[in-house]
Amino acid sequence: MKRRRLMKAAGALGVLGAGTGSQFLGENIDLAAAQEDDETENGQADDSTDSYEVDTVVESTPENVVWGAIDPTKEPVERVESDSVVQIETISHEGILEDQPGPEEFFTNAGIPESEILEDQVRVYDEVPHDGAGPHVVTGPVYIEDAEPGDVLEVEVLDIDFRVPYGANTMRQRKGGLPSEFTWNDSEVIEFDLDRGVAELSDTTEIPLEPFQGIMAVGPTATTGRVNSVPPGPFGGNIDIQGTGVGTTLYFPVFAPGALFFTGDGHALQGNGEVDLTALETSLTPTFRFTLHKDAQQMDWPVAETDEDVYVMGINDDLDNAMEQALREAISLLVHQKDMTPTEAYRLLSLAGDFNVSQIVDINKGIHGKIPKSIFTDGFEIDPQTLGESF
Repeated sequence: MKRRRLMKAAGALGVLGAGTGSQFLGENIDLAAAQEDDETENGQADDSTDSYEVDTVVESTPENVVWGAIDPTKEPVERVESDSVVQIETISHEGILEDQPGPEEFFTNAGIPESEILEDQVRVYDEVPHDGAGPHVVTGPVYIEDAEPGDVLEVEVLDIDFRVPYGANTMRQRKGGLPSEFTWNDSEVIEFDLDRGVAELSDTTEIPLEPFQGIMAVGPTATTGRVNSVPPGPFGGNIDIQGTGVGTTLYFPVFAPGALFFTGDGHALQGNGEVDLTALETSLTPTFRFTLHKDAQQMDWPVAETDEDVYVMGINDDLDNAMEQALREAISLLVHQKDMTPTEAYRLLSLAGDFNVSQIVDINKGIHGKIPKSIFTDGFEIDPQTLGESF
């Protein structure tokens, strides 16, 4: 199945219901006309857009998801060639977990019409065993032909569509950044104004929508096998890095034949730290382009870039150790990509690096460092062949 789309400039918001399986419980809704209206103004195409063609659509049906795990032993849901564009439907876990009453009751109790509840979220709740240790519903894997351990997989985030006009934030008993103070469960369903691009937290508080996938992962090694969906690792996973939405390109080390790409845990927005346990969780349909890089230098941890910044990450159960790892990854990146000495890179990072806490709630805590591209007069674009292992 192929679809033609226009890729908006980085940071643009997708519109509701892009995927083929994104019907609500009520009457099926065709929103293609709304997409066309969003892509043109007064009959003229937006000059800031680049066209691309979707080669494959992966629906979030029960057979295409795993609940609570990233599982490299799962049969691939699609096999695609390098340079393919793939649209992947995902559903939120909020509303279907064991401490919630099921999607219909959970969302209608919060004022969401039953007609706006996703059919596939209800089907997953009814039909898919929650047999992983984590909460997330993860779609995949997508198998990239010819990918082998040691390769690098480039993943461009071309677009993200909202499937529903609402999300949920839940703090849970004795979890989050202050587990001893917040000892109860509390969920809040928050509606979106997609036309204005905001989440309506209250009558006097609106937060800009900045959607991204909390989970983007390649398959772990065969030795590692099936893993809990919560803690991120060298395969990526639940990295929860604010700002890695449309316009981001990620580079993953490949650990398994086919690379085995998974995604899920859609976030409408998130603050750095994700301090109460969750972001504004929602169901999204991201569109990715997968490009395989053979014969690349071995890399040991994912890297990302936007037009403005290069991102490195450190992940560890101790936040100090996560910071040290992020710093080493940043030095390594500058040594391999900008031909700096470690001393030069260390100094530059102290002067211009921007290190933030990604999240403190995913067992392994996360630090991400941003290196601004604008400081380099000769430019800075990642070369996937020379990401390197360490400095």
